[in-house]
Amino acid sequence: TLNLTVVDNIQTTVDAAICDNESFTFGGQSLTVAGTYVDTLASTAGCDSIVTLNLTVNPTFNETVDVEICEGESFAFGGQIYTASTTVSETFQSASGCDSVVTLNLIVNPVASTAISAEICDNETFAFGGQQLSVAGTYTDTLQTAAGCDSIVTLNLTVNPTFNETVDVEICEGESFAFGGQIYTASTT
Repeated sequence: TLNLTVVDNIQTTVDAAICDNESFTFGGQSLTVAGTYVDTLASTAGCDSIVTLNLTVNPTFNETVDVEICEGESFAFGGQIYTASTTVSETFQSASGCDSVVTLNLIVNPVASTAISAEICDNETFAFGGQQLSVAGTYTDTLQTAAGCDSIVTLNLTVNPTFNETVDVEICEGESFAFGGQIYTASTT
């Protein structure tokens, strides 16, 4: 009498995910590439036990962010507040659970400050900051640098007086008088 029992092969599917800088050990191999892998083992009954691995490799990200701010401003990154030029990296976790490294290059552009002096005569004007100035004093105008930061220009304006003088000169007939590059021999104004 024969009692024959047929034992089914065992088939198992395993889904696994790793990050692209990691490896997964399967069937005696260290796997780093996404794909479908098969390994055949022996079950306790001596039959094949087939394991299919669906391996997903999730990317990690390395990003660099360049940021420019003006002197006197601040920038928040990774829970810190920065006010000076610096390069700093922070590791965050992506949606798939893999590390993502973000590097911040922070540049702090200076606020420019320039002082100029100018002189005019009291019958003239000086154009500054969209105005025509005729009174002595200190004036400021705020412009923008090429980097978008304040550029403060301070003008010290001096107004020099002009003079109107009348000079009466008498000469004798036959004499001459030099004035303004000319020689005069007759009465004139």
